[in-house]
Amino acid sequence: MSEHETVELRRYPSRKLYNKNSSSYVRLPEVAEMVRKGANIRVEDTETGEDVTRQVLLQIIMDQEGQTTGAMLSADLMMDMIRLHQSKASEMMTGLFEQSVAFIRSQQEQLASQMTGAMSNAMPQPWNVFDPAAMQEMQREYQKRLAGFWSGAMPGMAGMAAKAPEPTPANDAAELKALRARLEELEKNAAKK
Repeated sequence: MSEHETVELRRYPSRKLYNKNSSSYVRLPEVAEMVRKGANIRVEDTETGEDVTRQVLLQIIMDQEGQTTGAMLSADLMMDMIRLHQSKASEMMTGLFEQSVAFIRSQQEQLASQMTGAMSNAMPQPWNVFDPAAMQEMQREYQKRLAGFWSGAMPGMAGMAAKAPEPTPANDAAELKALRARLEELEKNAAKK
């Protein structure tokens, strides 16, 4: 399967999925594997012709999150997502989340590239990519990109993001609490307008 290939699926009333590309029925785990390998999928409901891709992807995520190991979304995060879903902040959070995931993906690709390069160059010190200084540099780069996002999304927020202290495990909970309070304050202000 080539990267970014679009796989056309049809969903029948029985919830069975039919892969038009391979002329075969597929199950959700197989669709998840296609996505992991880089394919884009599009799912069409056979009765209505409606695009139900998001529903199928959400079902895959729900199945994965339902497993006891490897869950990515904490209960607190999911509750926050529910709270934000109908608010004016949801559009902003969608952009922030998409940028964060894109940044993580690019960092993974960069790390894989560095590992491949380190392994192929007579292995001088292949594990230097896990150097704490290198990780801190990646974190600083993430903060710069996050500040760039805030400056584009909400010009007044750019200074706040740039002045954020270096995150440490000790202050993550306090920072999350402060962000929630700030978000609630922004929602109240937006509701008043």
